[in-house]
Amino acid sequence: MIRNLLFELFAFVIFAIIVQPLGAQYISYDFDDTEKDWATDTHSLWSISDAKSVSGDYSLAYATPNKGDYSISPITCIDTKSHTIMKVRVAKNQDRQIIVGSDYDGILLGVDYSGAILWECATGHGTMNHDLWCADITGDGVDEILAANANGSVYCLNIDGKILWEFKPFDSSHLTPMYAITVVKDKSLTPYVVCGGFDTNIYYLTKTGSLIKVLPSKKYSKVKAWGDQKPDNFVSNANFLRPIHLKDGSDLLLVHASNNHMQSKGHLYLFEPLAEKTYHEILDLKTSDCIGDLRVVDPTGNGQQEILYGTSTLNSNSYNRVVFSDDSYTLSTVSRNDIQKRNTGVTSYRVNQPFVVNRQEGGYDYMVLSSNQLLSFPQSGEDVVTERLSGIYAYNDIWPMDHGRFILASVQDGGSCIYMVDTRNPDWKSAFENMEPEGKIAKIMKNTRMVRENLEVFTKPSWQREPVKVVGFEGLDLPIAARLIDSKSLSLFASPWSKGKLQEPSWRSPLYEGNIFKDKRDKRNEYTRSEEDVFNHFSTYFEGSQGIATWAGHGNDPLYYSLKVLKEIADYGYHNGQKSIIYIYPEMNHHGAEFDFVMDHQIYPLMDHLKTIGGKVAFRAKDTFWQGHVYTDTWKHIVSGKYANVAIATLEETTDKTQDLSLLGRMGLWAAGSIDAWAVRCSRDDPSFDRSRQFSSQKLSNHLLRKTIYSVACGATFIHNSYADTENAKFENHTSLVLELIEKEALYVPKRNEILSFSPVHLSIISPEASYLEEASNNKWTTFYQRTYEENHPAVFSHMNGTWLGAALTPWDFSTYASGVGDRRQNCIPPYPHGQVLITPVQKGAFADNNAPRGKMVDHLHPIYKDIMKEYITNGVDYLSSDGTQVFSANSYYTKIKNDIEEGAKKLPILVSGDRVGWVVAQMSPTHLRLTLVDGGYLNPNDRKVKVTFNNITPVSMQDVLDHQFFDLSNPSGVEIGVPCGMFRFIDIELAKLFKLKRNEYGKDIYYVFDFHLFYAR
Repeated sequence: MIRNLLFELFAFVIFAIIVQPLGAQYISYDFDDTEKDWATDTHSLWSISDAKSVSGDYSLAYATPNKGDYSISPITCIDTKSHTIMKVRVAKNQDRQIIVGSDYDGILLGVDYSGAILWECATGHGTMNHDLWCADITGDGVDEILAANANGSVYCLNIDGKILWEFKPFDSSHLTPMYAITVVKDKSLTPYVVCGGFDTNIYYLTKTGSLIKVLPSKKYSKVKAWGDQKPDNFVSNANFLRPIHLKDGSDLLLVHASNNHMQSKGHLYLFEPLAEKTYHEILDLKTSDCIGDLRVVDPTGNGQQEILYGTSTLNSNSYNRVVFSDDSYTLSTVSRNDIQKRNTGVTSYRVNQPFVVNRQEGGYDYMVLSSNQLLSFPQSGEDVVTERLSGIYAYNDIWPMDHGRFILASVQDGGSCIYMVDTRNPDWKSAFENMEPEGKIAKIMKNTRMVRENLEVFTKPSWQREPVKVVGFEGLDLPIAARLIDSKSLSLFASPWSKGKLQEPSWRSPLYEGNIFKDKRDKRNEYTRSEEDVFNHFSTYFEGSQGIATWAGHGNDPLYYSLKVLKEIADYGYHNGQKSIIYIYPEMNHHGAEFDFVMDHQIYPLMDHLKTIGGKVAFRAKDTFWQGHVYTDTWKHIVSGKYANVAIATLEETTDKTQDLSLLGRMGLWAAGSIDAWAVRCSRDDPSFDRSRQFSSQKLSNHLLRKTIYSVACGATFIHNSYADTENAKFENHTSLVLELIEKEALYVPKRNEILSFSPVHLSIISPEASYLEEASNNKWTTFYQRTYEENHPAVFSHMNGTWLGAALTPWDFSTYASGVGDRRQNCIPPYPHGQVLITPVQKGAFADNNAPRGKMVDHLHPIYKDIMKEYITNGVDYLSSDGTQVFSANSYYTKIKNDIEEGAKKLPILVSGDRVGWVVAQMSPTHLRLTLVDGGYLNPNDRKVKVTFNNITPVSMQDVLDHQFFDLSNPSGVEIGVPCGMFRFIDIELAKLFKLKRNEYGKDIYYVFDFHLFYAR
């Protein structure tokens, strides 16, 4: 009632007394919650009075404070509850503004300054928005909101969040992502929406979304390519599109053009709207790295624009200014401001985002958000850091507001908040440095503490067998390491680094004369150590450890050290305490005659030797190696199983968009017997699928915790995590929780013959097509797109090179119908809705290696799979018949496989459906199954709900082994289970009787006994 009577009076008083002096655009309060939402330090000035000057029973009285008594909050936190906000902008609605945010799944939100979520609008059906722009294109004083989506579309929304129109360049299942968007006005002040993506065109649209002009990059671009397997020269994509406002109200179009999202700095081009010829060009950007952020600013407010851009990189961080010395914007000067490690703390992959903040006392500062650091530079433009603020977390985006304020998007660890920072409050700096996120991050920390409390009193069930030991490639410096000396479940190895000094290369002659690898060098290192120095350096690390893991080569140079010294180091460890060694070979995706020689004379002989002393070789491959290159002739001895007890399959996820496939590939080789072990690898640039937008400076690293837990629950027995745990005590050794779970045996590590969540359908690889291997590995260039080729060459695995950053998938892509994912992004914990459809060596037919040492896959699996497996075969592009006589197109034949996968799922004892959750089922004893559930939102954690259904089994009890919650089994349609935000659940399922497999020809039931013998029971 009070609200109804006094709303208008209250709004007037707020505006006149508080809002107007502060320059705020819009504030709202909620009377229903009385004082808690009133201005923090002024609520005592308000009261309800019966002394009234208008009709009604009550009025609102305000005691006017002395000038300056009212306060401005240094930081206002707006919790969106479930959204991870990746981008933020400001949209104007006449005389007020709203915040526009885009979340991880492409949902746009409108938020007012009080924190109320005004609307939500789903764009892209789960694909991300690469860019946002807000501008008034209809002339009514109200901004429209424009989103460039990774599904290839542009969406235009009104201020109320309603979609006004959608633009696609053409109809196709192969639309490249839209990557940049803006609005420019011509001399008649007609606005044009301008957008561009990885099809190398720029599109001009009317205010209603109609296409009026296409500008191909080949008409203006001077960007060149280099190296092998390169795209055409003078073709580029629009990395950024922005307006340069002229004083007459019209604009120039600024284009940052690039052809490589990892290694190209690109060029800047200025155009008059609709022109094909450049107006001005800036070809030397005075940086060696790709550009990850670009803004046009007017620091002084006099209408003279500047360009600011920042790099996306690891170490050589910088931001640059382009200053124009004339109003026509034809004379420009580029300066560089370095942001080195000394200024930004611990190195991490980051986007340096420069912007301008006006000071309350006058003047302005150039500021740069770099990871969790906020750096200030003087308005003179000098390359001097005048101040550095160190926050606790890094943020996904920053956008300036008016009156010295700016907005921060959610923290990169998957937070749910938007932050308004007001530099007029003198406490804003300390508030920034000490800001602890609310929302999802606070929830994750609380959930983690609860898990640790439960783990303290956890005792493994009596029916749980002795553990499979998990080995960490590193971690001896972690607090947990001291108590693992006698652990049966976990060992952490020493991880010595070469310190950048490798063996001098004279040993390569004459063996490698004429081979390209004779002169290969890893440019990050010096080749100065003698053989004796190499041995002395590494052998000392066996002392005080159970083993060591170290690099023995790299894709850049697989010959760091001689075979002789590698054997000697391994022998030393074995003969001095039977300590093991793991030699690591990162990024070694090679194949072909030259590399065959290296395998035959270095790698395979080393593995032959390690077989005899328990050593290992970890191939830390990239991209689609484990479902592609490994099936070339070079790697045949790995696939055959000849080195099953030596080889470890692991993956370096960086620049990768096919993690769901690599998991199936590694597990498939393991299930088939090609390898006896596989590894999970986590590091700081794991999220960097798009190197030109490396928001990969996570501090809590909850994504790495969950990825590791999920992989270990799938059977990974080696963990190769580096830079995973921060030294900041606030994070409480968060990612080390997985080690605690393994140590206490709460996280069950299954053997391959215990897993019951493998699909009965599997996909086998034979002689991968060259086009598949190139598409999969050539993922840095962004200008390969050819519409005609894509539409006439449907493929089993597609949209993998650099053209498809975050792109939508085709219906016939294996990732769509088997993995249950919809884009090429960060699918590290896939839902696999019908079970894990393994990617394997061929088992039957003309392509099968019947004499391979690995034997038959079904002999390595749980007996349930003995007679229900169904095999399909592919070369990565097409499907093939088992006799090799028929070829089937991916875009038609997939429906048959999809149907078999869905039917095969009904033969699994348990299925999980619902929200995005990774799940694994393993049999622990004759009457107990372990169901592991993991929040599958890699950088988008959330509370999840799933439904667990049972097929051909009768559970009598279902209990979480950590918090001891029992689940109601009375509903025959299944059990609803919640998975806490950023967490996981380990659930024990007790069966009424032994696990029934099938009924035999005599009408007798066959049951499974834990020692894997079968018996018949009436």
